Amino acid sequence: MVTEGKGKTCEVLVVGAGLSGLALALQLARDGIKVMVVDKAASKEVKFDACQGGGTLLTPANVLWARKLGIYQKLRDSPGCEIVKDLVGLSNPTLISNGKVQDNAIQDDGGKEGASEKYGNIKRELSEMKHYSGDECSYLNINQRNIEECLFQELRNSKLVDIVWRQQFEAVDANEKIVVCSVRDLSSQEAYEIRCGFVVGCDGRSSKVRSSCFHEDNIENFEWKEHKGVMLHMMCECQLRWKLDRKPYRLEQKSMGGFGPTVGGGAAMPVPSTNKQLYRLSVNAPFTMWGSQIYSIDSPPLTLLQKQLKPKLPKGSELIDLQWSKYYRMNHFISSRFCCGRAFLAGEAAHAHPPVGILPMNAVIEDTQNLAWKLALAIKLGVTDPECSSLLESYDSERRAQAEEVRKGIATYFSDLMQGKLRPSFYAHNDCGLFSNYVQSPILIHSSSEEKCLAKVGGIAPNVNKLLLTNTMKNTTLESIMLSSNKHKIFCFCSEWPIEIDSPYAGDSPSQSAGSLSNSLRADSSSTGYQSGKRKEGGAMNMTWEKLQQSIELKLGSEFISLCEIYILHSTPKIAHGDGLDTQLLCQAVHLVDEEGLFKKVYFSREDCFGGAALIRPDFRVGAIGELPAFLEDLSKFA
Repeated sequence: MVTEGKGKTCEVLVVGAGLSGLALALQLARDGIKVMVVDKAASKEVKFDACQGGGTLLTPANVLWARKLGIYQKLRDSPGCEIVKDLVGLSNPTLISNGKVQDNAIQDDGGKEGASEKYGNIKRELSEMKHYSGDECSYLNINQRNIEECLFQELRNSKLVDIVWRQQFEAVDANEKIVVCSVRDLSSQEAYEIRCGFVVGCDGRSSKVRSSCFHEDNIENFEWKEHKGVMLHMMCECQLRWKLDRKPYRLEQKSMGGFGPTVGGGAAMPVPSTNKQLYRLSVNAPFTMWGSQIYSIDSPPLTLLQKQLKPKLPKGSELIDLQWSKYYRMNHFISSRFCCGRAFLAGEAAHAHPPVGILPMNAVIEDTQNLAWKLALAIKLGVTDPECSSLLESYDSERRAQAEEVRKGIATYFSDLMQGKLRPSFYAHNDCGLFSNYVQSPILIHSSSEEKCLAKVGGIAPNVNKLLLTNTMKNTTLESIMLSSNKHKIFCFCSEWPIEIDSPYAGDSPSQSAGSLSNSLRADSSSTGYQSGKRKEGGAMNMTWEKLQQSIELKLGSEFISLCEIYILHSTPKIAHGDGLDTQLLCQAVHLVDEEGLFKKVYFSREDCFGGAALIRPDFRVGAIGELPAFLEDLSKFA
């Protein structure tokens, strides 16, 4: 969808070459979309050096993302990268109170030991409910800069992405079919136009795209919500010389020699590096500074950091070789809209959070993962009116709700911390990302049969092991299939092919949809009593996998089905083939052998469920699930 005209052209213009911009560009390029990335920084080195802090933990959910992009092993090989298997331990750092290391027994649910049982063992839940396990279902302790460097190196090898430095985005003019962006070359001061199908602002809190496209004069009810914190905090990276093990610690200072109320706190987190003494430290600033404007004061010096941290660290601890430092408050910023026509916001341009915990960096990656496949699909299907496209609008409804969840999650943790009621298993359950769920979205299809299913619409699709590909006779897993391509995947199973099912359509005047369903699943009237959409009392439909696939293709349409993969699960390698199809099948289904019926157990968990299906989106989310034949009607809503 490249539009001809003066200046440069692309299908998607990405403004900002930080984590969100690079991640979005790479995902679009892997989907065959032409992308241009512009950034006002002079070079990649200047851009990366200007970024202080950033996340250091990649969640298990985003490890899936890295594996799908093919960068997981490169991330693992980056300097200092470590696998973290203790999911609960990340949310329950060892406490150091007044310089003394405390017992690290899990204090959950208001101080009751062992309350992790209330929320279940996270590893057991992942294994028994989601069926993910091993090193690739763990956190990666990795510096955000290393993730950005890896993304940049991948983009350098792509012929579909052009990254241009010293380019200042200035304004945008958009209509139903095209976006014209005004950009200025900061080297020559020459202004020019970039014509594109969509523009995405990944340019941080002071986003030019947001001010240009989402200002209250341009979009009704737009506002930039700000949730302000009062206390002033300091953060730094430096070498911490002490005799404690290298792991996360929570710092606390109490008055009256440790017997009074808490008067200060902080944290010490190992930084992924070859230097094992490198830590990221945070601590409250002196009370007298709380009224200061952050942007009007210099970065905190090492002497001030030492003064504030000394009462909280064990005796003999030394802070040396300060890498960087900054002030911050517990402020959250969330845009009330993440999309406006053909313009979108991602990362900190859409929502910004304090630089603490696991969630902020991972939420940025999840934004790009959610948006990339939707933009690619819209371009391939030729969507021309985004205002009427539930596909593109779903980015706002799904991701803005998650941004609010990030804010609430951080606020809940610190509220519990202040009350002394930490719930580490609860935080670990929320933070890992594999249990997150999109509740409301125009492209998620909820049905009555969904309530009977274990896998839930909007949630991360569970894995299924012990599957056999009949075309290669090699073992595989549903996880491997999801990672294999960026297409929608539809998995269908029946206890035995062909099967007989009661039709939900009856009467002398079937509806149009009932008629089309009966035509696509037409059975021999002599054996089923079914003809021309009418069902005789006590009749049934004789369904083969070919007829089921034909119905799915009919519901989704030829354009969309070309961007899908259909998988038919059998209980035996002996695949029964039927005949009598009205038309030729549009795509070639992949056949899987599931001898133990694990797909049924994991997704439906009902012995009386004879057949069902699930649609899984490119971002690993379940888009629709249900028993047959109701699932077929659900697909009509999805299409």
